[in-house]
Formats: sequence, C-alpha cells, structure tokens
Amino acid sequence: MDFLKDLNQPKVYELKKAFCLFDLDGDGVISEQDLKNTFLTLGVDKSEYDIDKMFEGVVQPLNLDVFLLLMLQRANGLAPQDVMVGAFRMWDKANAGFIDKERFVHDITTYGDRFTLAEANEAVADAVITRGPQLNDEGQLLEKLDYMDFAENISGFQKTDHK
Repeated sequence: MDFLKDLNQPKVYELKKAFCLFDLDGDGVISEQDLKNTFLTLGVDKSEYDIDKMFEGVVQPLNLDVFLLLMLQRANGLAPQDVMVGAFRMWDKANAGFIDKERFVHDITTYGDRFTLAEANEAVADAVITRGPQLNDEGQLLEKLDYMDFAENISGFQKTDHK
C-alpha cells in the first residue's frame, strides 16, 4: 500500500473506519451480503440487482486495499485541501477563516460554472456555520461558513500543508 504514503492520513483513517462499517461480519471483506445488510441498517431495502450493479467492475475480494483504491479513484480529480482553502480565501477579505455564507451561495449560483440554488444549499448543508457579530440586510446575525473545515471535508485525499 505504498500509494498511501502520499495521502492525507486523517482521510485515509476515516476511509478505514468506513470500511469497518460496511464489513459487518468482520471478515476483512465487504461482501454483497455486507452491503445489503448495511443498507437495511439504514432503513433501505436494496434489491439483489441493485447490489450486483454496485459491485459491477469492482475487483474481488473487496478487502481494505481494494476499498481504499476504489475510493481514491472515485475522488480522483478533487482538489487537495490547500487548493480549496486558497480558492475560499478570495471571499475572506479579513483573513479570519470564515466567509459570508449568503454571499458565497450567491456567487456560486451567479458566476462561472453556476450551481442551482438547490445544489448550492446542498453543498453547504454540512458546513460548520457560525452566526454574528455582523448583521445581514434583514437585521439578522450574519451566517459565516468555516471554510478551513469545509475545505477539509470536500477536498481530495492528497497531503496538504494545512492541518
């Protein structure tokens, strides 16, 4: 697993924990039954066809090494955290680590490769949001997005200088 040495180790650790959540029988392999049972635990009854489609083209057995490679392939093309932080800093004139959530959503739905409002709201749904001390145009406390945390959550698996 030499490919892991150049990766963000906290993210690799999280992937290892995720693998364990799927490997319900603890045999070191995610089987079709493990996946079906994982969905059932979440209240979703997937058909055998759906499960088979999910495993289509996946190297078997789906052990931890294969799982990590699969996740890294899926994440290929995501920017590393330091690149994401640099992009978010354009909204952070005070260099405080927070950006105006309303302004951010406005800008990504208005300029460049535009998000729909639903996509923008979904993108920031899991971000850490703080309020105040400034007020927005309606007199409510301004919602600010912690972009360092946000960048960590949405970035790829490459090592960065931040953390």
